[in-house]
Amino acid sequence: MMTDRLSRDWGAAGEPLPWPRRRRSLSDSLLVLLERRWTVLTVFLALVGFAALHSFTATPVYQATTQLLIERQQPRVLETRVGTQSDYVPGEEFYQTQYKLLESPALVKKVVERLNLKAHPAFARIFADLPPEAGAADLRRAQEQLVAAVAQGLTISPVRNSRLVNLSYQSPDPHLAARLANAFAEGFIDYSLDLRFAASQEAATWLQQKLAEARKKLEESESRLLRYKRENNIVALEDKESITAQRLEHLNRELLAAQTRRLEAQTRFQEVSQGRAIREVLTSPLIQTLKAEEAKIIAQISEMGKKYGEKHPRMIQLHTELAATRAKIGQEMGQISQSIKNEYKMAQAQEENLRKALEAQKDATQDLGEKAVSYRVLLRDVETNRALYENMLKSLKETTATENVPATNIRIVYAASPPELPIKPRTLRNLLLAAFAGAVCGVALALGLENLDTTLKTPEEVESWLEIPNLATIPHLELDPAAAGQVPPEVVVYQGRQPLAAEAYRSLRTSILFATPGQAARTLLITSSLPREGKSLTAANLAAVMAQAEPEVLLVDADLRRPSLHRLFLIDKEQGLSNFLVGEIDELPAVPTPIPHLFVVPCGHLSPNPAELLHSQRMQEFLDLARARFRHVILDSPPLMSVTDAAILATRVEGVILVVRAESVPRGAAMDSRAQLLEVRANLLGVLLNDLPLHRNVYSYYRNYYRSRGEYAAPGAEEAGRPENAGALHFAGGFLAWLKSKIPGQGRGACQP
Repeated sequence: MMTDRLSRDWGAAGEPLPWPRRRRSLSDSLLVLLERRWTVLTVFLALVGFAALHSFTATPVYQATTQLLIERQQPRVLETRVGTQSDYVPGEEFYQTQYKLLESPALVKKVVERLNLKAHPAFARIFADLPPEAGAADLRRAQEQLVAAVAQGLTISPVRNSRLVNLSYQSPDPHLAARLANAFAEGFIDYSLDLRFAASQEAATWLQQKLAEARKKLEESESRLLRYKRENNIVALEDKESITAQRLEHLNRELLAAQTRRLEAQTRFQEVSQGRAIREVLTSPLIQTLKAEEAKIIAQISEMGKKYGEKHPRMIQLHTELAATRAKIGQEMGQISQSIKNEYKMAQAQEENLRKALEAQKDATQDLGEKAVSYRVLLRDVETNRALYENMLKSLKETTATENVPATNIRIVYAASPPELPIKPRTLRNLLLAAFAGAVCGVALALGLENLDTTLKTPEEVESWLEIPNLATIPHLELDPAAAGQVPPEVVVYQGRQPLAAEAYRSLRTSILFATPGQAARTLLITSSLPREGKSLTAANLAAVMAQAEPEVLLVDADLRRPSLHRLFLIDKEQGLSNFLVGEIDELPAVPTPIPHLFVVPCGHLSPNPAELLHSQRMQEFLDLARARFRHVILDSPPLMSVTDAAILATRVEGVILVVRAESVPRGAAMDSRAQLLEVRANLLGVLLNDLPLHRNVYSYYRNYYRSRGEYAAPGAEEAGRPENAGALHFAGGFLAWLKSKIPGQGRGACQP
C-alpha cells in the first residue's frame, strides 16, 4: 500500500504532483446526513409539529362559490347603435376590468349596506370598539375597516378558456359564506346596471347639448345659403348651368361655321381681285350669253372684214355692238366682283360678332362657375349640419329608449349554497407539505452546517488543503485510568488494550522511516497549530513504537512553557533540558522509562526566556550529543500559533511532524502553521491526523479499515514488550531496512519551502 501511495504522489521526473481537491460524493453527503441526523430530525419534527398544531387548532373556514357568465356584448333589446365598453375594449382587458370591478371597494360597500353587515356578529366588533363620542372620522375609519374585512374573504377565479368566473367567499360561518357569495354576484349585476344607466344618462345629457349646438349650426348654414341665392339671383343653379353650357357650345359651333364661310369668301375675293376666273363668272348665264354674242359679233366682223373695209357702216355697227357687248360683260363681271366683296365683308362681320358673343358667353359661364362653387360650399355645409343633427337626434332617441331597459351581460350560472366541509385547514396537505419542507430544510441545514465547519476532519481534507502527505491517522483513544501501572495508560502502543491505535502508530513509524529518500530522519520535532491537539501524547507513543524497533530512542520535552511529559511518565522535571541549556549540567539528563530502550529528557526548570535558550548554541550541542548516543531523538514542542519555540526548533531537526486534531483545528490555522514551517525552511515530513472519532458514521470507511487491520494484527501481533518479542522486533527492523533499500528515491519527500 505504501508503494502505491508513493508512486501516485510523485511524477516521473521526481517532482511531487499537485494534490487533487477531492469533491464530496453522494456517499459522503449521506454520511453527513447520518451523522447530523438529529439536526435533520429536529427540523423535521419542528415543522411537522407546527403544521399539526396549526391544523388541529385553527378555526375551520368554509368556502361558498357562485359562478357567473360575463358576455362581452350587451344584449340588444333594441337595435341601437350606442357603443358600450365591450365594443371598444379588447377581450383580455375587458375581462380584467370586470375582475377588478368584482373586487372594487364600491361593490364591497354595496354588499355591506345591502346585508347590513355591521350588525352581523362576525363584524360587529369593529363598531363595538368605537367610543360613544366617536366622530365622523372614526366612523369613516371603522367603515373602511369593515369594507376591508369583508373584502378579505372574497376570491375571484376565472375559468380558463371561457367566459365563466367563480366568485368565492370564505368565512368560518358556512351560511354567511353562501350569503355573501350570492350577494356579491347580485350586487355586481346591479352595479354593472348602475354603471350602464349612469353612462346612458351622461350620454343623453351630452347628446342634448350637442344637439342644440348642431341645430344652431344648421340654421346658420341654411341662412347663409338662402342669402347667397338671393344676392346672386340663383333659382335653379343646375338648370342655369345646363343652359349656359348649351349656349356656349352653340356659339362655338356658329363661330366655326362663320370662320369657314369667311375663309371661302376671302378666297373668292382674292381671285377676283387678281382677275382670275372664278366659278361665279364662269357659271353666270348672262355672261355666257354675252360671251356668245361677243363671239358671234367677232365672227361677223371677221367675215365682213373680208368684204368690207373698216369704215363700212356694217363694220362700224358690228364694232359698236362688240363694244356694247363687252361693256355689258365687264359691267356684269364688276357686279359679280362687288357681290363677292360684299359677301366677304359680311362674312368677316359675322365672324367678329360671333367671336364677341362667344367671349361674352365664356365670361358668363366662368362667373356662373364661381358662383356655383360658393353655392355648393354653402349647400354642403347645410347638408353636413343636417346629417349631423339628424344622427344626434336619432342617437338621443335610441339612448333615451334604452336607458331604462334592465338588460345586462352578466348572468348567474349557479348560486352558492352553504358548504358542508371546510376548506381550511387542510390537515393532510399541511402535514405532507410540512414533512416535505422539514426534510428539505433539515437536509439543507445539515449540509450547510457541514459546509460552515472549516475544521479538518479526514486525511483527504488534510492532504487537499495543506498539500502535504498525511503520514497516519490516529483514532480517538479511550484511556482507562484504572489500568495505570508502570507504563502510563496514554502509551497505548505498549499497553496492548487498543490495537487500532497501536497499529496506527506503527503505520506512523513506517511512514516516517520512508518519508525521505535515503536515510530516515533521526531527529524529529512533534508540534501542532493549537494547544490540546495531542502532540505530547503523539510524541510519547511515537517514541515508544520507535523504541520497539530501534536500538535506543530519546524523547525530549522541549516545551519549556507548559511541559507535560514528566507527568505522563511520572518522573522528576528538576533536572532537564533547561538545565543543560543554561550550562548547569554538561551531560544529557536522560531518564530511563519502564518502556525498554526509551529515555526521556524532562524540561527542567521553567525559564523566563525559553525562545532564547532554544535558539542558543547549547541547544545544537544538546542535539549533537543526543544524535551521537541515540538512534532517534523526538522533541515535543509548544504549538506553532502560540509561540515561536516550535519554529526555532524546526530549523535544528531533520524532520518535523505537524499534529492536527480532527474536527478541532480550522483549515486556516493549519495552513498558517504549514506556511510558518516552510518559511523557516523546515523539513516538514507530513501531517498526523489525530483523535479521529471512528465511532461516528461519517468515518465509517476509516473505522472499517482500521478494524480490519486491528483484527489482522491482533492474534499475536501486538507487541507487549521487547524482551518477549525481541526476535519478532529484530525481524521487523530488518524487514523495514530491506524494504527501504529496495525502493531508493521513493517515498514522500519533505515539503521544502
